[in-house]
Amino acid sequence: MKQEVIDKIKLMLSDNDLFAGKSVNEEIIKNAEKELNVNCDKDYVQFLSLFGGSYTGFPVYGFNNCEMLSGETVIDLTKDFRKNYSVDNRCELIQSSYVISITGNGDPVFISPDNKVWIYYHDDNEIERLDESFEGLIEQNLME
Repeated sequence: MKQEVIDKIKLMLSDNDLFAGKSVNEEIIKNAEKELNVNCDKDYVQFLSLFGGSYTGFPVYGFNNCEMLSGETVIDLTKDFRKNYSVDNRCELIQSSYVISITGNGDPVFISPDNKVWIYYHDDNEIERLDESFEGLIEQNLME
């Protein structure tokens, strides 16, 4: 991520303890990649390494999540959605992706193998690209 974005996140989280997760070592992330059979986006890895699961205007799950997020990890979310959606062949892309967030409606937000960020609207059975990159998603939703 650009240093400017990192600095904005640090500033925002320094004022909001409830939104700040705890940093994660890369070994935990590497194990998650292996377990989920994915290669995580480098900016997502950097985010987790610096901030853990945090809320920066957009809820980002990972590991060591902040108090505002549930304790579910990226592994838990991804496995749950993959299992639930494989039953009736919904959102095939999620099978090769990893889930980084959930909306209030229970829709998964995930990163695909090409590092684009998507949302799957389960009620409408529609998929939408939210951003070209994880960093773009964070930048666009960063609380000022």
